[in-house]
Amino acid sequence: MKKMRIALASMLVVAGITATAGAANFTNCADRLKDVGLFQGTNQGYQLDKAPTRAEASAMLVRLLGKEAEAEKLTYTAPFTDLKGWEKPYVQYLYDNGLANGMSATAYNPTGKCSAQMYTTFLLRALGYSDAKGDFTYAKALDFGEQVGLVDDINCSTKNFLRDNVVAMSLTALDTDVKGSDSILLDKLVADGAVDKTKAASLGAFFADADAFNTAAENTSAESKMAMDMNIKASVKLGTTKLLDMSMPMTIKTDMNLKELDKSVMAFGGKLNMTIDPSLANGGDTSMSQDINYYFTNGTYYMDMGAQGKYKMAMSFDDVLNGMEISAMNSSVPVSAIESITKGSGSMTVKYNMNSVFSSDLFDELLGGMLDGVSIKTRDMNVTAKAVNGMLTDTAISGTVDITAEGETISATLNAAAKVTATGDAVKITLPTDLDSYVDLPTEIN
Repeated sequence: MKKMRIALASMLVVAGITATAGAANFTNCADRLKDVGLFQGTNQGYQLDKAPTRAEASAMLVRLLGKEAEAEKLTYTAPFTDLKGWEKPYVQYLYDNGLANGMSATAYNPTGKCSAQMYTTFLLRALGYSDAKGDFTYAKALDFGEQVGLVDDINCSTKNFLRDNVVAMSLTALDTDVKGSDSILLDKLVADGAVDKTKAASLGAFFADADAFNTAAENTSAESKMAMDMNIKASVKLGTTKLLDMSMPMTIKTDMNLKELDKSVMAFGGKLNMTIDPSLANGGDTSMSQDINYYFTNGTYYMDMGAQGKYKMAMSFDDVLNGMEISAMNSSVPVSAIESITKGSGSMTVKYNMNSVFSSDLFDELLGGMLDGVSIKTRDMNVTAKAVNGMLTDTAISGTVDITAEGETISATLNAAAKVTATGDAVKITLPTDLDSYVDLPTEIN
């Protein structure tokens, strides 16, 4: 049973390999901020795994306001007596302009932790919003930040806010419109002379490419008819013993009724091939190959399970898509999660920063503590998506997850690829003529 429990934990990770545990790592964001002179790190490097201090957050706010040069000329007269020295110009500027308060009349608490709520408030002020004038409230800063496109599930962690999140949210702020304008913050800083135009050119091009890619994702999501080929391969090993090999090529066709989703039509067909170690088979078959054919129409999900029978169950179309992770494949991605963008003739390929996309917060939320006591580490994770002529065409994910539980380590490897093969009227869906013979799915199978 011990081996079986570990194998089951492994399969949970294989099934949701994109939800890998561990702290996020936004080095890609720190590098981009450093290139334009807005992030310096410390004498020990970026130290992204440390909690940001109030002093560090104050310095970043002044830089994003484009006022660092002005602040450095100020004479310190603020009433706070607990500043060490380097942070005085930044605190002085914020104090003079009513942008930051102390913890008391004479204490700023520069080494105190900066929270996600506090830093969101600072960034909103950099974008021209004022809590003093009623644009938002400190209590609802995170909610308002989400509304304006500053805060998202990837760049902000309210449970464990780190310098990692500071650089991710700061980069996002640079690509966010300033209040009352159609210009992003980066353009304003260039116009104000706070960021060198030449240094900003590369970052501005990156933002433009990211916007074009996300537009392609939105265009693809808006397609009501789509056909997609997918192939998933997975293997699980305990040491040198291969516990499981699985492959599943499939074709998915959807015809969405955008006004009434549950009147949409879908056909899903493929073959599941699996081989397991005899120790997990309990004397049964160690290999199987089964055709899989599922259909959706009129709010009902139909399952042709071969020798096991033909079943149906009531289900919303949203639940079908979410269960198959199809909707996620055509989603836009925040700039903080993009490692690189490679452009070709009429195409662009985006490589995701996996350590940022799937942080421990998201992992905990998805699995809800099901893997308590299990240590998870990822290796060689790689996720890319390709857009051609303004439409997403290809998505690929590969990587290995090492799962340690009860003193033993399982390695689960996944390779999955999806390709859009047709859209619009070129997509033809043929449903079986015997759907009325399918029976309700038994509770024990469900």
